[in-house]
Amino acid sequence: MRKFIVLLFVLAACGEKKAEVATETVLEPAEFQAKFQLTKGAILLDVRTEEEVSGGALAGQKNIVYDDLFATKLSDLEHKPIFVYCGSGIRSAKAAAILKEKGYEPVYEMKGGMKAWRGAGLPVQ
Repeated sequence: MRKFIVLLFVLAACGEKKAEVATETVLEPAEFQAKFQLTKGAILLDVRTEEEVSGGALAGQKNIVYDDLFATKLSDLEHKPIFVYCGSGIRSAKAAAILKEKGYEPVYEMKGGMKAWRGAGLPVQ
């Protein structure tokens, strides 16, 4: 019985840690910017359409449009820390899930996308 209780405690602690890690990868725009700047060799990935990107983007971004073929477009993407964003956060969340499935780690998402970025008054190129 004692071993069972210890096992439950360990499993519960592991489960809490996973949930904690998941929320740490979705960052507010200012946190996203700061963490990206401090992460050596990181990739800034914009998953918006070319038309959206032409209306303003973050400096130094690499654009891979999120669509039904997104997973097939990753072959040239290096396995480095990735910071992904879109227009509002929906496509970047889907892209982040695919990136993680493909073995990319860590993957950080910008909460609220470019809409939140602009709302925070952060620079756009």
